[in-house]
Amino acid sequence: MGTVRIIESYSSNNDIVFMYGSKSHLNLLESQTAINEMALKTHLLLFPVRRGKFERSTSSRTESGSFFFVIPDNFDRHYFNERNQPVETSKYALKIEPLVIQLKALEIYLDSCGGIDVVNLESVEAIDVLDANLTGFYVTFNFKVYE
Repeated sequence: MGTVRIIESYSSNNDIVFMYGSKSHLNLLESQTAINEMALKTHLLLFPVRRGKFERSTSSRTESGSFFFVIPDNFDRHYFNERNQPVETSKYALKIEPLVIQLKALEIYLDSCGGIDVVNLESVEAIDVLDANLTGFYVTFNFKVYE
C-alpha cells in the first residue's frame, strides 16, 4: 500500500477529514460544508506525492511530499500573546497545542506501519492557511515504501 492509501486509511479510522490533490484544488475548502459541518474536525490535506525509482534489490521506492495537518480557525484570533492578550485564547493554545498530540499519534502510526519506513518527517506551525483560515502544521515527509 502506498503513502496516499496509508494516510487515507489512518485519517478515516481517526475521524480526520482527508483530502488529496493540488494546492489550488485544496484551497477550495472555503465552501459552506467545510466551514459549517467540519469546523471542529482535524483536516489532513495531502499534496501530490513524489515517487522515486523502484529499487528491485529491496522491492521499495522512496515517496516524499507534504501535507497540512490543520483545523479551521478564526482569522482574527491572536497567535500567542500579542497586544497583551491572554495566551489561553490564542491560536497556539486552542489549536496548535492540541494538534501536537494528534500529530504525534500519526507519527507513531506511520513509524509502526508495516511496509513503510519513515526516513524523515518534519513539521512547522502554520496559521491562517488557504482560504478556509486553517491553523496547525505544514508537514514534509520522506518514506521508503515496500511493495
